[in-house]
Amino acid sequence: MSEPDRLTAARLALHDALAATFQQLADEAATDPETVAGWHADRAHAHLPRQVVTPCGWVEVPTVHQAPDAAGPRQSATFPVFVALDGEDRAQAEAQDLVLSRGWDHLSRVKVNGLRVTVQTAGPGEVDVGGTTVRGVVFSVQAGLMRPTWCSQTIVPAPAAD
Repeated sequence: MSEPDRLTAARLALHDALAATFQQLADEAATDPETVAGWHADRAHAHLPRQVVTPCGWVEVPTVHQAPDAAGPRQSATFPVFVALDGEDRAQAEAQDLVLSRGWDHLSRVKVNGLRVTVQTAGPGEVDVGGTTVRGVVFSVQAGLMRPTWCSQTIVPAPAAD
């Protein structure tokens, strides 16, 4: 199997962090009956799932852009990472707090192409789950894809010569 392109590599790394977040929340819920239940690592998806069963999370389509940093501009992608929640208001608010803290920790540790991602924002939001809007959390995560060079740059690496 060939290496994934840079966007796919970033998406997969963010998905792994989201799955780790859901697993941590599942582990915490198993030991504390007061904690919001229903977390399962398999409810973290690399793409919007066909059917959303809350709580559920996924990595949305990114915006690709130039992002300045100390070494100069770099091509980056900002991925929205959604977590949809359901239930009564207090349970949703408690779950939002848990997702914000645990998700921030896991997502901010991700490295893509040797560069640590930047969690730009994270906060409450309304999430459309196929015609119904539920409360949730939205993270905005910037992943560096590459630095500018004199060579042609592509997001998809050229195939290896045979």
